[in-house]
Amino acid sequence: MSWEQRKLGEVTQKFKSGNSLKADKISESGAYPVYGGNGLRGYTSTYNHEGEFALIGRQGALCGNMNYFIGKAYFTEHAVAVEADENNNTRFMYYMLDTMNLGQYSDQSAQPGLAVNKLIKLENMFPKKEEQIKIENYFQSIDHLITLHQSKLKSLKFIYTFFLGNSVS
Repeated sequence: MSWEQRKLGEVTQKFKSGNSLKADKISESGAYPVYGGNGLRGYTSTYNHEGEFALIGRQGALCGNMNYFIGKAYFTEHAVAVEADENNNTRFMYYMLDTMNLGQYSDQSAQPGLAVNKLIKLENMFPKKEEQIKIENYFQSIDHLITLHQSKLKSLKFIYTFFLGNSVS
């Protein structure tokens, strides 16, 4: 298993911010999800991206946070869409970028922000695509397990609250 140090811009076919979208075009329901700097903002009737993407929050106090999306969606100017090239795996890149603490590279101004031209120059170690897929599958199974346990915890909290409420009255 050989890993190579590469710049992020060398392992992606897309690494760019989305487009602006007026607030009145975003609603609680619609055909396509709208992702901004902090994740899902709502829905709209049009999309500007189709495929598999790692999304980096680009603006605000939470810049550098990560989301993952497959399908058709609208990504605003506050999200950076990252798509791996043919020799790399996008979901692996999502997990890898999430560990890089990208927020540390933000401009320290009144409104913190990440510049794409700086991000594409960051370096990390990359294995071959086959190994990336194995790693991605492993982390995806852990994510599934976490989601399952969070769901169980929510159910148990509900049961606890129900019985506690009924035992007092």
